[in-house]
Amino acid sequence: MKRHVTICLLLMLLPFVLFAGTVGKISGTVVDKTTGEGLAGVNVIIEGTTLGSATDADGYYMILNVPAGLFNVHASYIGYKELVVRDVRISMDLTTELNFELEPTVLKGEVVTVTAQRPIIEKSATASISITTAEELENIPVRGTQNIIATMAGVVVQDGNVHIRGGRDDEVKFFLNGVSTVNPMNNTNVVSVIHEAVEEIQVLAGGYNADMGGANSGVVRTELKTGASKFQGSLDIRTDGFGDPEEGNKFLNTYTYGHRAGIVTLGGPLISKKARFFIAGEYNNREDSRVRYSKGFLFEDMVDNNPHNAIHDTVTLEYPDGFTPKQNDERYTLNGTVTLDLPVRLNFGFAYTTRKYDITDQPMLRLLNDRTPYNENNTLLLTGRATKIFSPGTFLELRASSYNYFLERGDSWFDHDWHVWYDSTEVYNYSLDKYGGDSSLAVTYRNAWNPKYNYRFCGIPFNRNGAPNDYYFKQKQSYYGFGADFVTQMGRHHEIKTGLDYRAYTIRRFAIYPDVMSFTAEDGTMPYPTYGSIENIPANVWMDNGLVRPYGYDIYGNEIDESKSYYKDAAHDTLLTRVDGPKKPMEFSTYLMDKIEYNDLIINAGVRLDYFDSDDKELKDPGNPEVDRNAGMLKESAWKKLDPEIIISPRLGFSFPVTDKTVFYTQYGKFVQMPSYNNIYFPTYEYARQIVRQGYYYINPIGFGLKPIKTTSYEVGLRQQIAQMAGLDVTAFYKNVKGLVEVIKQLPDQPSSIPGYYDLLSNGDFATNKGIELRLTIRRWNRLAGQINYTYTDAEGTQSTSTSAHGALYFNSQMPTIINPLEYSQTHRGSINLDYRFGINDGGPLLSQLGFNLLFQFNSGHPFTYVFVPPGGQTDAYTAGTDYMLDTRDRWPAEPIGSSSTPWVYYADLRIDKTFSIKNISATFYVMVNNLFNRKNVVNVHWVTGSPSDDGFLSDPDRSASTISANGGQKFIDLYNAINLENGQAYWDAVGNELYGRPRQIFFGIKFNI
Repeated sequence: MKRHVTICLLLMLLPFVLFAGTVGKISGTVVDKTTGEGLAGVNVIIEGTTLGSATDADGYYMILNVPAGLFNVHASYIGYKELVVRDVRISMDLTTELNFELEPTVLKGEVVTVTAQRPIIEKSATASISITTAEELENIPVRGTQNIIATMAGVVVQDGNVHIRGGRDDEVKFFLNGVSTVNPMNNTNVVSVIHEAVEEIQVLAGGYNADMGGANSGVVRTELKTGASKFQGSLDIRTDGFGDPEEGNKFLNTYTYGHRAGIVTLGGPLISKKARFFIAGEYNNREDSRVRYSKGFLFEDMVDNNPHNAIHDTVTLEYPDGFTPKQNDERYTLNGTVTLDLPVRLNFGFAYTTRKYDITDQPMLRLLNDRTPYNENNTLLLTGRATKIFSPGTFLELRASSYNYFLERGDSWFDHDWHVWYDSTEVYNYSLDKYGGDSSLAVTYRNAWNPKYNYRFCGIPFNRNGAPNDYYFKQKQSYYGFGADFVTQMGRHHEIKTGLDYRAYTIRRFAIYPDVMSFTAEDGTMPYPTYGSIENIPANVWMDNGLVRPYGYDIYGNEIDESKSYYKDAAHDTLLTRVDGPKKPMEFSTYLMDKIEYNDLIINAGVRLDYFDSDDKELKDPGNPEVDRNAGMLKESAWKKLDPEIIISPRLGFSFPVTDKTVFYTQYGKFVQMPSYNNIYFPTYEYARQIVRQGYYYINPIGFGLKPIKTTSYEVGLRQQIAQMAGLDVTAFYKNVKGLVEVIKQLPDQPSSIPGYYDLLSNGDFATNKGIELRLTIRRWNRLAGQINYTYTDAEGTQSTSTSAHGALYFNSQMPTIINPLEYSQTHRGSINLDYRFGINDGGPLLSQLGFNLLFQFNSGHPFTYVFVPPGGQTDAYTAGTDYMLDTRDRWPAEPIGSSSTPWVYYADLRIDKTFSIKNISATFYVMVNNLFNRKNVVNVHWVTGSPSDDGFLSDPDRSASTISANGGQKFIDLYNAINLENGQAYWDAVGNELYGRPRQIFFGIKFNI
């Protein structure tokens, strides 16, 4: 009831709801060029829009609510030549200063046109900000939002995860057209944006105004292009293909990975110039999406030695050079906007992606298996804005958004029909048809529902053909948001902004092990009780043997809207199991902000209120909860609803000039966000396993009752113009983070309803991050433009992840209370991007419109800890060198945490392009090379040895002698070396990461523009 009342009150306030800002501002003065006096009544108009203003008595003007992009701005006045400034860049939430000097004339219709130059230093920003525009994106030799922001100051991309200023990977918020694009379960970006559809990308690293929240480390904002007043379009086709990738073909000593992409864009007027559209579509197919260093191998006459198999087959194991099989990734993406420049301006945006990608971390162990698991997901984001401009200094913007995301596991033979994945009849019939009716190739199982045992060659397990995927899941998320944005300029100096933000989520998840279908076999046909059909299987038997984990779905995978209980009989006397309905968290915020601009002094002062209702619950008595003994579950009465959290956060930023070429700025703010919901939401069955039944060590412990994470951030910086060609930005930052998620041990009361302690996620970790950022921007000068970024970071905390100290907890060791280097931090990181370009008719026919763009990136590696693996225990022939990585109990630190570091990393990427123009059509031929020098960068190491090529097993006779002897001697050594040391298979399988960075990849492309 309390929740419903709160929602009703918030809906009443929706006329003032605000999303993250997506517009900028133009201001300046218009003066007589001869006398320098301000001109009153001059019309300043933005071409192609209805936006404009007239100067006041002093010649001052301002225009609010200008979309991000390039515009031509006109200033006209009777008795003066009209002045047109072309290509004025407007950025989100920043003020562009544009001054005009008009020349007197006695003739009508005289027009003077000049081209704007982007300011060398940004005077209107009161915090560190990195901006990449559409023009810069066109030439840079990397693609994708993550790769672009990785070049910016303060940003670290480690093992595919984005960290900003030392924060964890779930502390970054992504926005598209002002609305959130993150998966609330893990706070990662799930909306694909086409490179050619982007108008601007901004990274706000740690300090941002009160109108944004939900991110403790940084914000990444992307704005899509809007259509122009004239039709424009492009077609871009590229490939790295110059042969069959599976044959290990090389060109210029570089492998092909089967990457192909095509991008189409079209934009322009719809019915009139007041109605414009922009749309971009991309098809992207990557046969080998992993792109890794790999070495082929060939082992002939390999004899199966699995003792469970009655017949021991002899096979050949052959793995290709360079190419990694079973890693196909196919994606279709659409991005677009529609703008109606009416008295009430309307803007609609959408981003849609459908993607299907193979999901296996064991390509070498699946060499003989034609059957591959995959994930398939669909994402749709819809945005709408309606803007009413009351005056050049006041506007109201209403907003709405809708987000839908669906992810499902599939099987390459039977797609999403998991009921038949283990059905021997279906498998036989499918494979018989697949192999042209050849029964000798058809897949047979050892009984109706159980596949034959895996092969073991030298003790290492390999899939047989037709071996099924053993895990199915699906998850569904959606949210709707509403909003409005009210901004008014009070005089010249105060821009007042106020608003609210509201989002309501619905989250569902279902997971099951499909081999539970064996319980549908006829009674007496299996070595355990079976029931003939799904309907006859008791709900608790189905749940226990299928490890079914649903919420928002019933135990069979059907959607439900409320919790559901399953009983032994119709009388409902005996509970068998229970599942929860969908999770429905709600986030709301409101703020008030004043942007004070007095000459060159700028103050951003604001306060923000965040309201989090996580739709979570907590145990009334965690040490002695109420238990239903028959069901082996916690009673519903054991839980209580978690109260919402309300937190107020002040923000304050200053920017003021020291000289006409030097700007000083400083920022202070408090920031707050909820932990990722995958630390909060667990099925009722998981709570039953870990709290009531226990008996096992759970690598992924449960959580409930988690509170928001809080950060206090400070930064101070200096922007310095160097001559007329460069600008230097220096920033120092400090952050203190409290309430990060960690694992604690919940002890039982004495006496208690539960058998012992259980591990529980809780708010307890803290971190301290500090550093310095340098950014040197070089305006194009003698054909050369560029940017140099460098970041020094000292990121320390009690733990790098929520479960880093899980093993210490198991051994009753003291939990970490001192800070250590965080394992994802990179002390030194930087990038150098240089663009050398000939203009039209510059340098003669051969050099005209020829361009070179070089991107050089480097980092000092990341911390790791040498570990000691205690002797004893069983050793598996395949995972002998990595099994300690899976379980924190199996390793002991051999040095203080984070004392060692991986080696320095260096990458160089290059793009060369040449454009030919015929009237209004141009064709650009380009070559893009990633990792130009094919440097084999070490990005991770084995913790026992500190080496990427030695896991410490074969090189330690005390650990390996008995395993080598039992599994074929030298033949085992050769196979283990080929799979695990030369190709890192077991490491990849254990932690999901790579030991080496990506090898060289060469793309050839052609792009047509009209």
